[in-house]
Amino acid sequence: MKPEQTPITGKEDKADLKGPLLALVEFYEAFNNRDMDKMSKNWAQTDETAMDNPLGGIKRGWEEIKAVYKRIFNGPAKVYVEFYDYTIH
Repeated sequence: MKPEQTPITGKEDKADLKGPLLALVEFYEAFNNRDMDKMSKNWAQTDETAMDNPLGGIKRGWEEIKAVYKRIFNGPAKVYVEFYDYTIH
């Protein structure tokens, strides 16, 4: 399987998307628009949820994860991300 090089930005047309690809598009849409409500809908609201992120380290449970995004979204830097070089299985 060849890794996809078209970036996911959150600006994709979601009409024909489903499953993991739709979840990725919705994540990047929430992140790039600093939308905490959309971000919270993208994460499971359980203690078993985990995130390993270079900006926030390892966080467990939605409350810890949410705190990282709040810090990013409310910080002075406008952070924009795109997702490249991936495969979906």
